Amino acid sequence: MHAYSGLTPDTVLDALGSVGLRGDGRLLALNSYENRVYQIWMEDGPPSWRSFTGRPRWSDAAILEEHDFTRELAEREIPW
Repeated sequence: MHAYSGLTPDTVLDALGSVGLRGDGRLLALNSYENRVYQIWMEDGPPSWRSFTGRPRWSDAAILEEHDFTRELAEREIPW
């Protein structure tokens, strides 16, 4: 069974909901070499992009570091 076989639109929206985010149901699958990346339109606010990996590649600490870096770019108004 392929790693992404269970990744349905409902699964993507449920994953968002599990962290307190609410998509409006519109999803756009984007090209990606190893991951599944979606542009997701939100109920309140601009679209969001989320990546789903097929296998664990990074530790939680590494992912949190990436999130902190992205937040810092946004605070400094540096495009990413």
